[in-house]
Amino acid sequence: MKRLLAVLTACAALGATAAPAAAAEVAYKLDEAHTETTFVIDRFGYTSVIGIFAKSEGTIWLDEAAPEKSRVEATVTVDSLLTANATRDEHVKGERWLNAAKNPTMTFKSTKVEKTGDTTAKVTGDLTIMGVTLPTTFDVKLNKLGSAPNNNKKQAGFTITGAISRKAFGSAGAAGMIGDAVAIRIETLGVAQP
Repeated sequence: MKRLLAVLTACAALGATAAPAAAAEVAYKLDEAHTETTFVIDRFGYTSVIGIFAKSEGTIWLDEAAPEKSRVEATVTVDSLLTANATRDEHVKGERWLNAAKNPTMTFKSTKVEKTGDTTAKVTGDLTIMGVTLPTTFDVKLNKLGSAPNNNKKQAGFTITGAISRKAFGSAGAAGMIGDAVAIRIETLGVAQP
C-alpha cells in the first residue's frame, strides 16, 4: 500500500521522475465548462468588484518528467464577462474600459516554466490585453492529475493566481477611484487529447 501511494504521489507531482518512455509531453485541452477566469478590483476603497470571464479555450502541454518544458496557450473571450450586474458588465466591456468590440480576446502564451515545488510552478509568458502585450508571471498549482471517475479520461486540474496593473495594459480610467491592481485567479481543467 505504501508503494502504491508513493507511485500515485509521484505521478501527480509536476516534478515527477518518469521513465524515458513516459517523458513525452501530453496535450490537455482546456474544458470550457470547468474553466473560469476571475478577477478582483478595488472600487472607491469601499469594496471590491469580483468578475468572471466564463468563456475561454486553450491547451496545456504537460511534461511530467521535465515540468520546465511544459507550456500553455490560452484565449479568454472578453464579451463573456459577468459581474452580477448587467449595467456594469456592459460598462466594463465598453470602449472606456476593456473595449471588447475592438479587442474581443485576451491571450496568454507561456515562455518559461520554473518549478517551485512538487506540484507548483511559476509560469511566465506574453499576456495580451487590449492590444498590449507584456511579460507576466503566474503562480500555478497542479491540483490533481489522473483519470476522471465519470469517463476515465486523463485530466489535469490547475489553480492559477497572479496580479496585473490595468494601467500597464492601457486601462487608466477613473484612476484614484478604481484600483490599478487586478488580482486574477483561474480554475481550469485540462482533458488529455488522444
